[in-house]
Amino acid sequence: MDMKKIVICTVCPNGCEITVDYTTREDAQVSGYTCKRGIPYAINECFEPMRTFTSSVKITGSDRRVLPVKTSGPIPKVKLMEAAEALKAIELKVPVAMGDVIVENFLDTGVNLVSAMSL
Repeated sequence: MDMKKIVICTVCPNGCEITVDYTTREDAQVSGYTCKRGIPYAINECFEPMRTFTSSVKITGSDRRVLPVKTSGPIPKVKLMEAAEALKAIELKVPVAMGDVIVENFLDTGVNLVSAMSL
């Protein structure tokens, strides 16, 4: 069965509307891109979409009740809900510096969960 997906590329500021016609990853035909970086982005969006996860965790010892966190790189989109659930068990204490690793190898994705702010 042939599939067709239209992807808005976010790799560069052009925001190309890329069309991917495919049955498998290997036979994917990509059109509509203006820079070559759009090709792997569009193909990955069809087969294994990835997202940088951003959220917040509880923190004590500060006027703020939550600390913003993010993954140090993209994780599989299918793990976003699991990631949100995992944060419920995390409670930190100040001090925390921006970039501090909160959880190494977050959800076995190979990327870390890091602080997005210093408190």
